[in-house]
Amino acid sequence: MLFLGSLAFTADIICWPYLFGKFIDVLALFQEERAKAWSFLVPILQQAVILLVGVAIALRTRHFLQTRVFPRLEADIRMTMFDHIQCHSPKYFADNFPGSLANKISDMTTEVTMIFEHLLFFFPAMMTVIFSLIILWNIHSALAFIFFGWLVLCAVMCGIFVPKCVRCAREHGTLRTFLAGKIVDSLTNYFSVNLFFRFKQEKERIVPVQEEERQAHSTAQRYVAWLFTGLSGTLLLGVFGLNAFMIASWFHGDLSTGEAVQIFNMIWGVMSAVWWCCEVMPAFFQSIGIATQAFSVMQDVNDVQDLLDAKELVVSQGDIVFDQVDFHYGKRQLFTKQTLHIRAGEKVGLVGHSGAGKSTLLSLIVRLRTPSHGRILIDGQDIAHVTCASLRRQVVVIPQDCQLFHRSLFENIQYGRPEALHEEVFLAAKKAHADEFIIHMSDGYDTCVGDRGAKLSGGERQRIAIARGFLANAHILLLDEATSSLDSHTELLIQESLQKLMEKKTTIIIAHRLSTLVQMDRILVFDQGKIIEEGTHQELLAKKGAYTKLWEMQAGGFL
Repeated sequence: MLFLGSLAFTADIICWPYLFGKFIDVLALFQEERAKAWSFLVPILQQAVILLVGVAIALRTRHFLQTRVFPRLEADIRMTMFDHIQCHSPKYFADNFPGSLANKISDMTTEVTMIFEHLLFFFPAMMTVIFSLIILWNIHSALAFIFFGWLVLCAVMCGIFVPKCVRCAREHGTLRTFLAGKIVDSLTNYFSVNLFFRFKQEKERIVPVQEEERQAHSTAQRYVAWLFTGLSGTLLLGVFGLNAFMIASWFHGDLSTGEAVQIFNMIWGVMSAVWWCCEVMPAFFQSIGIATQAFSVMQDVNDVQDLLDAKELVVSQGDIVFDQVDFHYGKRQLFTKQTLHIRAGEKVGLVGHSGAGKSTLLSLIVRLRTPSHGRILIDGQDIAHVTCASLRRQVVVIPQDCQLFHRSLFENIQYGRPEALHEEVFLAAKKAHADEFIIHMSDGYDTCVGDRGAKLSGGERQRIAIARGFLANAHILLLDEATSSLDSHTELLIQESLQKLMEKKTTIIIAHRLSTLVQMDRILVFDQGKIIEEGTHQELLAKKGAYTKLWEMQAGGFL
């Protein structure tokens, strides 16, 4: 409907010269008997009124359709891209600037709309050219041949420069997005920039990328300028050729005065439409380049996907089995045929130096990462064959670095279970001893925590994460240094709460403070992806092996 409505421009350019030519012919015919001309002029004037009203209605209808279609189109594109991107694994976000990804979503929504807006003018311009060719053929075949020759020259000019324009526009779009990612990365880490006073260094880091973007932009614009120059020369050649032949034909009596006027006006209308298309050509190619580059994120395959026949995970006990699991980071093999059985309700601690594989083990359980070989079973169900949504409803992870949203404290806690009632949220906060500082905040539970929880201390953010865990109340609990950011007094308070939280749950805890693992049913000692020791705290101390060395290295309870 939008494209049909845009044909009003074609009707405006083609029909007015025709009616004007007929009007002139009537005036010329009745030059001596003007009173008789009125009966011939009335139908022409009626057609002119119909054309005027029809074009106005069509254009206004098209405008109202745009107000309905374009916002919906942008919303659909934005949500489709958001849905696709957010389902990627942490590895994807580690390899891509979040700011760059957000910029691509914004670019795609904006530029696709711009492309359609340009097409709504290119389409009637193209139809105007086609109808003009047909009309000229009916008036004088030689005029049609001249017009067609002009079209061929325009096509050749476009064939030479358009591919270069598109390629340069795509390259500029890539650099533009990369530059935006660099800027967002610097602004996101504003605290470090201010702390080390590295304003000059950050600018120096961005300037080379800015220069590359500027040069690419200049090159893209230069090719468009050459295209525009070539088309302009061809345009002038067509105007002179057509009008010269039209005048010569009028002198020889091959054209009436009205037909000459019609051709003259129609040529200028067509050329004006083509000229306007040339004017917006740079913006059109830039939009294509940016949109093409932004669309590249939709071609990135999600490395963690549900199988077509994936089923809901049903957990009744929480038994976890690693069956011959292999996993690697690039060329570094971390797990090789790893076998592990964590019984339902068992409390297991993981210890070892950084990079030994402890956090990776937790990531594999919740399918944030995928093993290259082997199976991970929960209550006998291969997690590769269940939906991610059902898996993560049954597993709660309290990470070392709690990520908070730029939302209220209440919303951040409720994120553990969105359907939870207010009373349940308040109770979870009390169990995590988060209520103790929340009630002293300016707006209580309605206090906004700032970007990534910037208004809270590390310990306060950690207590919010623990409150989420209480609220989610899943069968399996994974704690990755959950109390690392707490002071000793608060930790003692929370340890009691965690003991209640762990009741009747399969629990895996990573801790560098080995004293927190003394009461675990079993402790696994990792070293370079291998379990080199396992047993209770007393059993491991009795072995006088790696765990004993770690225990002896502690000072004040820390590793």
